[in-house]
Amino acid sequence: MTGKPVSETEGIIGYSFSNRDLLEKALTHSSSINENSIGRDYERLEFLGDAVLELITREYLLSEYPDESEGDLTRRKIRIVQKGNLSKHGRRLGLNRFAKVGHGFVSSESAVESVAADIVESLIGAIYIDSGLQSAREFVTREILRQSDESGPLPDARSRLQEHCQSEGWKLPEYRVIRKNGPDHKPVFTVSVSIGGKETGIGTGLNRKTACAQAAENALETLERKV
Repeated sequence: MTGKPVSETEGIIGYSFSNRDLLEKALTHSSSINENSIGRDYERLEFLGDAVLELITREYLLSEYPDESEGDLTRRKIRIVQKGNLSKHGRRLGLNRFAKVGHGFVSSESAVESVAADIVESLIGAIYIDSGLQSAREFVTREILRQSDESGPLPDARSRLQEHCQSEGWKLPEYRVIRKNGPDHKPVFTVSVSIGGKETGIGTGLNRKTACAQAAENALETLERKV
């Protein structure tokens, strides 16, 4: 993170700002702000950009996948807007090189990835304020949606849950058989899945694998309702 001239950013993102102050703010991490200069960092723009990204992504997926269920559309949406994916695109564009950070910023790998994702969202918010939804839509479609590999089939529930946990920096899911009912020749398993020690889903099935898959699916539904 070198804090290169903000003007160079416009060539990279393919958008020229009418209000350069918005671009400056979109690249400014809170660590570089004096405590008395509240609101000059990118956090408020990031908050707005998150919502704009959600709307544009939902529009795009409805158009691209007209026959898919709401559940599958939601899963695709989560894979696109999750921090890990945004960080990948932010770093591909080299946006972290333009971040303005202070001396107190600890430049670890996870911190750099987080800032790259945050700047993508703050830039979306800044573009939206600067010239409206269509300009934001063009940037998101060009640099995120068309660059994200979402055309293939969705992975199974356990893989999706593990992927979600990894993208959020959480502990991996832990599965546990909590009950086994029925006769020995045809038992019914009940499995719970926990994330960070908190039970997130429960599933049942005629074998442990099926019960785990249902528990993962239920956990994903719980997490999706919180997004």
